[in-house]
Amino acid sequence: MGVNGIYGLSGSGLDIESMVKVGMMSKQNEYDKMAQKFTKNEWTKAAYLELNSSITTFNASTLSQYKMSANMNAKTASSNSSDVKVEANATAPIMSHQVEVESLSAAAYLVSTARDSSGNIVTGGTITRYQGASSSNVELKNILFQTLTYDETTEKVTSVKTGKNPLSSANKNGYSYSNLNYSDNAITFYLNDGTSTENGGKGVEISFTFKEIIDGATLNDLASRINGKGLNVRAAYDTVNDKFSLYNVKGGEANTIKLTGGPADQSGYSGLVFLNALNLTQVQNGEIVKKADGDDRIISIKSLSNTSKNNDGITGENGKIIVDGMEYATTDNKATVGGITYTALAKTSKPATVSVSQDVDGIVDKVKSFVADYNKLLSSLYEKYDEKPESGYTPLTQSQKDAMKDEQITKWEEKAKKGLLYHDQTLGKIINEMRESIYTSVDSVEGKYNSAYSIGISTTGLKGQLVLDEDKLRKALAEDSDAVYNVFAKLDNSKKDAQGNVVNNPSGNGIAQRLGDIFTTAMKNIKSRAGSSTSITEDSDLNTLLRNLQTKMSNFKKMMNSFENALYKKYDKMETTLASLGAQLNFVMGGNQ
Repeated sequence: MGVNGIYGLSGSGLDIESMVKVGMMSKQNEYDKMAQKFTKNEWTKAAYLELNSSITTFNASTLSQYKMSANMNAKTASSNSSDVKVEANATAPIMSHQVEVESLSAAAYLVSTARDSSGNIVTGGTITRYQGASSSNVELKNILFQTLTYDETTEKVTSVKTGKNPLSSANKNGYSYSNLNYSDNAITFYLNDGTSTENGGKGVEISFTFKEIIDGATLNDLASRINGKGLNVRAAYDTVNDKFSLYNVKGGEANTIKLTGGPADQSGYSGLVFLNALNLTQVQNGEIVKKADGDDRIISIKSLSNTSKNNDGITGENGKIIVDGMEYATTDNKATVGGITYTALAKTSKPATVSVSQDVDGIVDKVKSFVADYNKLLSSLYEKYDEKPESGYTPLTQSQKDAMKDEQITKWEEKAKKGLLYHDQTLGKIINEMRESIYTSVDSVEGKYNSAYSIGISTTGLKGQLVLDEDKLRKALAEDSDAVYNVFAKLDNSKKDAQGNVVNNPSGNGIAQRLGDIFTTAMKNIKSRAGSSTSITEDSDLNTLLRNLQTKMSNFKKMMNSFENALYKKYDKMETTLASLGAQLNFVMGGNQ
């Protein structure tokens, strides 16, 4: 539509819209070429980012495993005794050892036990319950109280009677209380794992008000409250076997479970009553620990003075493993000596023999894995490098897209995106350096096993795919146990600068180390070329080009708008002139009639 919108008044029959489009055609073509160039470079940037992603992933996750001595110089250890489990790392010397397990370590561990009326442990049974509670009922009120009545209106506990305490001759019928404020009165005890300094060193406070207990707090609530304190001591309730347990997650003598009764409330109801009701007994390595006085129950009420038989807590136990005559204390039944980890499973009746040898099969499998991973990456790089552009396929202009269906656009752009990295210099450099890293010897390694070829790795075909001679590899390992590690993971620290700092020496490094350096440099070069994200704001060659094109296109678009408006004004003026001439002609013709 024209600037003034007066087409047709002159009767000229001219198609002004078409005339403007024709006038704008050369400008639109020029703009489309810039837009196509922008899109092509945007695609190229995306192709570089994809390349960078595959290299980064290979370098970070795949290649790293071939730099590790644990993989490329793996050792295996075996024991002739089921009482000792062994595991060797790459530093373990190939030799035999004599091992004895003198004692096992243990963690501090308490578990509830069923009792008879005299307080003796009985087989089977459940934690003592009153008021006819079933074994499936784990509410604290049914464990702690023989009787309990309360008045919700006055919020008073009118009558409380604890269970019998067979270990206290003075209180065989338990304790009775009344007129307690059940919203405030609480049963409290303290728990320490040997590290807590809270409450004067007694540990963290575990407390339940009478109201919480009356409202149905359970053993599971007790376990959750203990576990939420952040100590190394954990609590658990086994509903199947009706067992409540406390255990320190760390073993050894330094890690304890210390339980102390809290202050008596106004009724004199101490937390020791709480602990006593759980019938907690110490267990070590599956056996009940008997006390010198014959009382194997850890917590018991001795009087209302809040004393406890567990003031010093129970501790774990250190184990002792003897390796080649040397003793090693352990808190977790493990000792690592000379690159071998010994795990004690039981006391040994006689010394166990542990033998260390090279894990040849494991190393061979790793080399096979490297060959497959390397070939896969190299093939993918060559695929990008050798892919030629499709002739005649360029990025679509907006007018072309408007005339096509979505699936047609997709198919077109798939072809247009081919060959973006065809014979790309950055990509070609990566490929050449990868291949060179394989056939170049490791000059810091003495002896004949100092190259990939010497341990059975060679190349085939024009594109450098690797093949492995497994027999040659096994022979190299038999003659030199460090052969594979040196060729793959050797890191040469011999070269130093004038200040004595170690200088990277690629020719002295193993294959995996070299490849790591190659990919690290390649990632920096790609970042310099295309940036590290889809954004075009960071500094890089392509981002600078894209920003410049973006600015040029924006300015050109403004110029096109101005040029289009000028054309419309020109044709508007022509229409106005033609209309005026037509009016004059009509006047003249009319005046002669």
